[in-house]
Amino acid sequence: MGNYEQDFIEKMREEIQIPDLVNDKLNESYEKIRQDEVKMKMKQTGLFKNRNRFYRSLTAAAAAACTIAALSGIFYMNPALAQDIPILGNVFGRLQEVRENSEYPDKDKTAYENISEHSEPVQEAGNTAENEIGTMTVSDAYCDGYDMYFTLSLRVEDEELKTAGYVSAMHQEGEDDALYELGKFTINQKQVWPTEATVLRKAEDGVYVGLCRINASSNRDVSFEGQMTVNVDINGLTAYRESNLGYMETFQEIKGDWSMQFGVETDTSSNRTAEPNAQSNGIIVQKAVQTPSNMHVTCYLPAELAEKNPAFVLLEENGNRVQNESAMYNTQDDGSQIQEMVFNTSQADQFVMQVFDKNAGTDGNGGVPLIAEIPFSMGE
Repeated sequence: MGNYEQDFIEKMREEIQIPDLVNDKLNESYEKIRQDEVKMKMKQTGLFKNRNRFYRSLTAAAAAACTIAALSGIFYMNPALAQDIPILGNVFGRLQEVRENSEYPDKDKTAYENISEHSEPVQEAGNTAENEIGTMTVSDAYCDGYDMYFTLSLRVEDEELKTAGYVSAMHQEGEDDALYELGKFTINQKQVWPTEATVLRKAEDGVYVGLCRINASSNRDVSFEGQMTVNVDINGLTAYRESNLGYMETFQEIKGDWSMQFGVETDTSSNRTAEPNAQSNGIIVQKAVQTPSNMHVTCYLPAELAEKNPAFVLLEENGNRVQNESAMYNTQDDGSQIQEMVFNTSQADQFVMQVFDKNAGTDGNGGVPLIAEIPFSMGE
């Protein structure tokens, strides 16, 4: 027996302090085993086949469960059981903590809390991918028919990589050896593009979390209906950390493949839709949809006003502005436009759509001229 094996066995004999939280979760997992909710597979121990990976993981308290299983010659093969052991914990909770600590949050916190409430846990075997860099997992997913959201979490062991403030998912193109922004995403085998770069931010030492969002209006070739199969392929990471001057800079680019597949079923049961057809000065608020994450408004603009490229401002019933996220428009044959706008979440009942001629200079009071003011209601 070599020195490595002897050291390994000595490590195995050492007592490992297991936190109460891990003990509680292990007890829950064992209860599942006793109730025959977890399938068991007999396997030769082969402890030294993957000894490097096992030795590294042994230093973590949660790995005590793996040690017990290995020594008994039994390995439990069930994704749900693996998720019961709190390696990453509540990903949405960590996302919200990261956002609260950010000077410039990505999105209003209420919407992400709503997404968390409506998301379903992903417990399929393909939702986790592992390589020598780390383990990546999709743990929660949700689609409201307008947007699809899913969490991404990454645990790494490399000490240099742990110094990153955030990491960005990358992909390769064919035989090209270079890495490019974003991972590759498909829904029902059709490629889609997320609305923003897939960024995983540091939640704790060695743990990074992010929320991927794919917008239906930006991926019109894909139907966001019914049961969908999502594939995520990531070929590398770009790591960023704060420089001496106080800004984030690239310090590492790492290649490594993570491929995951999971299912998402569209749930529109929490959406609220109204077709007010309210109008003023030829501008019509045709449709409004409130989802747990956003407010979607469709407006008609006559040709003479479409040429002015006006600005839209949405106010809630209490006069607060609902922040605009994005807008797309389709120009009709007669020059009129259909504007499809996405705003931050709002569950108010009454709204006012204000339309301003932003290119006309200022009015007598120094303000931007108001073209139309259209009250509308979400109704029942």
